[in-house]
Amino acid sequence: MRGKRVTLTTGIEALGTRHRAGEQGTVTEVHTEGHLTVRMDDGRENFPTQDEVDIDSQ
Repeated sequence: MRGKRVTLTTGIEALGTRHRAGEQGTVTEVHTEGHLTVRMDDGRENFPTQDEVDIDSQ
């Protein structure tokens, strides 16, 4: 899953930044229990779970 493009399916706030559903990023790390580190297209990191993202098919 690392390197995959994802789209948030729900709004998430992390490190004082709010990202809305529909925003996109790239998975940089996969953690236990389905947690991800995602570098959003705005350059900031977000920490959704696998059920809070859709994996882009490309």
